[in-house]
Amino acid sequence: MGTRQQEKSEMTRNELKESAKKLFLTKGYEETSIQDIADAAGYSVGSVYRQWKSKQQLFMEIWDEYVSCFIRESVINAPEAPGNEEMIDYLLKRSNEFAEMDMSKKLYGTSMTLSAAYEYEGLADWAYKYQQMLYLFLKQVSSTENEEKLKTVASIMHCVLNADAMKAAEVKSPRYEFEQRSLRECLLAIVNTCRY
Repeated sequence: MGTRQQEKSEMTRNELKESAKKLFLTKGYEETSIQDIADAAGYSVGSVYRQWKSKQQLFMEIWDEYVSCFIRESVINAPEAPGNEEMIDYLLKRSNEFAEMDMSKKLYGTSMTLSAAYEYEGLADWAYKYQQMLYLFLKQVSSTENEEKLKTVASIMHCVLNADAMKAAEVKSPRYEFEQRSLRECLLAIVNTCRY
């Protein structure tokens, strides 16, 4: 495929993804058809199927890019050599920002349903880097060299922050409730377990 054809294919792909994302947000995943996506972008149904095998694959690519981008920004913009409170405040701020985004609120439940049959590629890489960021932070504040403990505490923090980030999602179960002051105190207490 020539460079010009590749550029055209990439433009088609991006326009179809943008149309699909808008429709998923306004109509919902189930109510959006491949025909709807093609029509909204001004392409044929065949154009959609030349890019993705299914609506599920298209959705998961959109979700993967969305979450990967958010995590990447969180890792890149994390404070350098932060104190405990500064880092916890940063993590909670990012968690709340994610929770308030329309994509998170409206499409998280769909992503959970569809993800069982889909392998996240970019997301897995950035989730690992996020966990490494937490681990390195804990290593910085730790008075112990117990790697297993630091990795375990980083994993616990990651799970709690993920649950917090999904608190506003339109899902019925599980429904997590986090009062921010209490959550902050709990995260600081978790961090402090690494000092011993």
